[in-house]
Amino acid sequence: MIHLSGRLRVRKDTSLHVIKVSLPQLLNIKLVDTLPPIETFPTKNSSGVPLVGFYIRKGFNFGPLRLNLSRSGLGASIGVKGARIGVGPRGSYVHLGRGGLYYRQTIAPPSPSEQPSQDAPPVSDDGLQEISSSAAQTIADSSAEQLLQELNRVKRRVDLFPLSVIVGSVLLIRVAVSETEWWAWTAGLLAVALIVICARHNDVTDGTLILQYSIDGDAAQDFSRLQDAFKRFATCQRIWRVDAGAQTSDWKRNAGAGFLERRSAISAVFTPPPKVQCNLNVPKIKAGRDTLYLLPDRLLIYDSSGVGAVPYTDLQAQSGKTRFIETEQVPADSAQVGTTWRYVAKNGGPDRRFNNNHQLPIMLYGELKLSSGSGLNEQFQCSVPEAVAELSSAILPLASHSESDKIAVSFASSSKRQAFTRAGIWLSIVIMICTVLVPLALDMEISADQQALQIQQAQQVQQARQQARQQFGQALIHELQDRKVKNVSVMVADTKLELKVLNESSKAARRDGLKPLDRKLLFTKLLRSNTEANLCALGFRAIQVTVNADSPGELALACTSSQR
Repeated sequence: MIHLSGRLRVRKDTSLHVIKVSLPQLLNIKLVDTLPPIETFPTKNSSGVPLVGFYIRKGFNFGPLRLNLSRSGLGASIGVKGARIGVGPRGSYVHLGRGGLYYRQTIAPPSPSEQPSQDAPPVSDDGLQEISSSAAQTIADSSAEQLLQELNRVKRRVDLFPLSVIVGSVLLIRVAVSETEWWAWTAGLLAVALIVICARHNDVTDGTLILQYSIDGDAAQDFSRLQDAFKRFATCQRIWRVDAGAQTSDWKRNAGAGFLERRSAISAVFTPPPKVQCNLNVPKIKAGRDTLYLLPDRLLIYDSSGVGAVPYTDLQAQSGKTRFIETEQVPADSAQVGTTWRYVAKNGGPDRRFNNNHQLPIMLYGELKLSSGSGLNEQFQCSVPEAVAELSSAILPLASHSESDKIAVSFASSSKRQAFTRAGIWLSIVIMICTVLVPLALDMEISADQQALQIQQAQQVQQARQQARQQFGQALIHELQDRKVKNVSVMVADTKLELKVLNESSKAARRDGLKPLDRKLLFTKLLRSNTEANLCALGFRAIQVTVNADSPGELALACTSSQR
């Protein structure tokens, strides 16, 4: 039972007294942690120490030595202003700094007796204590050591069938797109099919653990009763795993609840563990990161770390009823036992200070707690309390049969021949990967070499064209000198032929087609023996002409695509 109380503050003189006012209508009520975010004041710091409004802090100086008396205890430091070494309840430290810039470093942490307990439940970001089990590999059952070894082996084992199908498909596609004879493609298809079949056979025989149970007498009846109880538990409309919970003093903003919970919907079905075949219908509960399997002789825990087991002699199953303030959809098979308000006043009615203060139903749910001394800690809720009570009462009798001869279990282990076959399949997959990757790498290398060669050839062509253009410019200068044309200078600027004409009259410029630029006159009067096609073949793309001090004019050459 959870007793909730409100607080009434009464000022008397200068002291503050706290009087607890009980609220009978708010007894034994829990609230799911799915409400909208609300602002609350923290009641404890990260170390679990209550926060209060006043505290004592006093220092005594004895030269360079200073004694500090605070709420945490007695501490001492030595040094000068800006550089001190101290020891206190939180450990030894060094403190340096002046003018607003400071440095503090802990030298030694407090002793283990002063540190907070490491066994305390972890606290989540929402301030609730997580409810979780230890890693499955640490939850060991000495009586099932060989069984756990085999279960962990098949769980960690990599299936070769999907890998062989993927690699084989890539290889066949590679062969199909390449120019390969039909007989080579057929041979590759048969080889891939053979490897895939062998991989599938090896996964089934070596990657599957076969559990055979032989149950006699009372043990068979008790396990059958467990299956029936679990079937009713699984048919409940809603089943939750309680992920975290914590007490709260802010009952006004939490619909009058004194305990907050965060939960998640889970499923309960009949199915054996992964890669395990069993001759019985095995109850399975998916509990967050963990998965629980109820076998006739023990409970198996699966998580990402491996597989653990808890014998029923060590398993504690507790069931009960809980009143729950529901903020989600109400299950159809659950019973409502009352109502409350989203924001509750001290008299149990609605708090008029809040808008949208609607009523919430108070439901009666069943609660199941599974725990063990080896680290199992799981808590569940379901919409039918009777189903939880029946399941809990069905688990308890199994403890008397865990070490009796009425339950016999056998399982098949892998053989050396299967290990040899698996090595051969791995080798075949590696060969297929090499068959795909090696030609691909060679093609990429050849393609890279060809691309480098093409770039080199293009650079050589460009260099040859540039050299040819420079030679053309020199030849054009000599030609103009031979023709007694001395007022024209020639310059080659990459793909542009630049002509500068000095002391040229307007009449002569128009006659030679220089200004305005005239393609036909320019080649007839000035360039003469050089045609436009010859210039394009050399890599020229434009002719720039500057007459006297005027702005230069530019004539684009009409080069064909073959000349480019």
